[in-house]
Amino acid sequence: MLALFPDSARIEHGRLAIGGLAAAELAGQFGTPLVVYCEETLHARASSYRAAAAGGNVLYSVKAFPNVEVVRVLAGEGLGAEVSTLGELAFARRAGVDGAQIVFDGNNKADEELEAAAEAGALVVVDALDDVERAARDGVRRALVRVTPGIDADTHWAIATGHHGSKFGLPPEDALAALRRLGEVGVEAAGLHVHVGSELLDLGAERMTIDWVASFVAEARSELGWTPAVVDLGGGLGVRYLPDDPDLTIETFVSSLVSRVERAWALHGLPPPRLMLEPGRSLVGQAGVTLYRVGVVKRATESVTYVAVDGGMSDNPRPQLYGARFSALLADRAEEEAAGSYTVCGKHCESGDVLIERVRLPEPSRGDLLAVPATGAYTLGMGSNYNAVPRPAAVLVTGGEARLIRRRETVDDLLGLEA
Repeated sequence: MLALFPDSARIEHGRLAIGGLAAAELAGQFGTPLVVYCEETLHARASSYRAAAAGGNVLYSVKAFPNVEVVRVLAGEGLGAEVSTLGELAFARRAGVDGAQIVFDGNNKADEELEAAAEAGALVVVDALDDVERAARDGVRRALVRVTPGIDADTHWAIATGHHGSKFGLPPEDALAALRRLGEVGVEAAGLHVHVGSELLDLGAERMTIDWVASFVAEARSELGWTPAVVDLGGGLGVRYLPDDPDLTIETFVSSLVSRVERAWALHGLPPPRLMLEPGRSLVGQAGVTLYRVGVVKRATESVTYVAVDGGMSDNPRPQLYGARFSALLADRAEEEAAGSYTVCGKHCESGDVLIERVRLPEPSRGDLLAVPATGAYTLGMGSNYNAVPRPAAVLVTGGEARLIRRRETVDDLLGLEA
């Protein structure tokens, strides 16, 4: 179980500690729910990507968790940023990421977003044919063209992006047209962008995609006399949420992509491109742990006992959106034997507000502290204020110190939005 937690996590005298601080101490100081990020894990994952990328560019996909301090930590490791909205661009720029290290993606970019991307000097991804003229009009000078390979990734449909009919990217014939039109309007076609899906725990879809892209590049060279200087393979590497999930490491994943590109390009006699990668989940997912305070413990049937916590789908909607599965332990009773299987639910007015369908725990009681690992990505960043519940705080811990990186919302914050 501890392998799902951040690198610095330890069980000390039966109590969970992260970054040298007891979870109970963090909950007492900052309240619950609380998302705890381990800085050591962020540095380690960024370093692994940089080493494995063999000189390629690594960009943090800001949507995984938009936070200035997290982006700043990753930028300190040499990472750029992938953004898809004006807001994400603002987070990256506030964190000090140079515009030349930013890729601006998105399937429906507003005029103000293209203008801001051009002003920052970001590399813009053409995702629709009319992006070409609009980008040129708004001052964009360099672009990637996102092409859809028609490959189905082994992941949930909602986070698969490279299949036929995807809302992202262009079919091959339209991608060729976009490359041609970029030259006509004076925007440099720097390369290609392709992304097949998220939470990937095997290499099959990525390998197929690389082989397909190499064939597409060979066609582009034949028809247009063009080859890409840059190939952006997106992100996609998953993380373990349960102990029996496959463990595909960053090193294995990235080195496989690098070697596959080298081989596929050589087979077609193509000049090797510079690779870009856009990890999100695999950088910050395992770095985060959510701490909840247990409230009601209630038997519903002979086989179902609910353990209700003080958060739920407002801070982690992934179980409802993707059927995501999580595990948990009682942070203040981490070495006690399990008494049975329990269902962890939130406090929201939805029967579907269930975080964990089944998890083995010591018999829980009101006031216990529940720790849910691998919640650093696509949880708080996708959160809401359903039932007018303010969103949690987030802290960054390292070396026995904690600093607040996102303050807890208040009801007054919510009322402040009212006209």
